[in-house]
Amino acid sequence: MTLRSTFSALLAAGALLTLGACDTTEDTSLSVFVADFSFNPDDYEVGDDDKTATFDAINATETSGSLDDALQTAGEGDLVMLYIDSELVSNVEGASGERSTWAALPLTRGFTDIVFGDSDGDGVSDGDIAVTGLLVSYEYSFDNQDLYFDVVSSLEYTEFTTDERAYFDGIVPYRALGGSDSIDLRLVVIPNELFRTNAGARIDLRDYEAVKAAYGLPD
Repeated sequence: MTLRSTFSALLAAGALLTLGACDTTEDTSLSVFVADFSFNPDDYEVGDDDKTATFDAINATETSGSLDDALQTAGEGDLVMLYIDSELVSNVEGASGERSTWAALPLTRGFTDIVFGDSDGDGVSDGDIAVTGLLVSYEYSFDNQDLYFDVVSSLEYTEFTTDERAYFDGIVPYRALGGSDSIDLRLVVIPNELFRTNAGARIDLRDYEAVKAAYGLPD
């Protein structure tokens, strides 16, 4: 995997920024980019650290918008937010107090009922070890051409099984909560000129409902 230039998603997500209505000029640098895409839950590579499964956007299926257009200046100071279908990871409340469609990444959830084991040494998980205290973070990184979605475990798969696929298949988002047959994500890129200069309401960028209202984004 190539070296990834990563914008600080945690810092950006936690910040409260001064935002306003979208600029309506033809200058695309002042447009908010939105791209919806999905991954096949099996389409990941396990890293050398034995803790990380990575999905590369080159393998994503775009359903609306363009990842290439959205990422064209992503590594140059733009605000880059990646949201996941909240049904795949947790119950999230939006600004109105109702459940939100999209949950902001990065996020971490714990597993206390996942069972792995390989008592006979055949490389296949046979369910003889109960996992407690397993934390899994869903994260992302990007540059001007690339975007990666990472599933990062607090424990190496080798602690439970010699079959890396058996381990990560149990903690990727769609399997984690018995969701759909795809990992659905939404990329929102706000050019730095727009979020630095526009006056308006201060919003929590982790709350998709608030971002949607500020910029007229889709549901």
